[in-house]
Amino acid sequence: MIVCVCNALGEAACRETACRDECRTVGCVYRLQGAKVQCGRCVPHMEALLASVKGKPAGVGAGLSPPAPAAPER
Repeated sequence: MIVCVCNALGEAACRETACRDECRTVGCVYRLQGAKVQCGRCVPHMEALLASVKGKPAGVGAGLSPPAPAAPER
């Protein structure tokens, strides 16, 4: 299953990355895969994935907020 469409990050790869000792935040999952949050729609799923791997409730220690919405075009 794809977790992040913008970066084409699959769930298995994200889980594997999240299991690494140095990976403590959602931002780390992206960085360790050479990616950055784009639209932010995947952040809640990534938080839940990281929490399940680390044994924390979702949202604890996420370390990343979704990007602010873009200004409307005129």
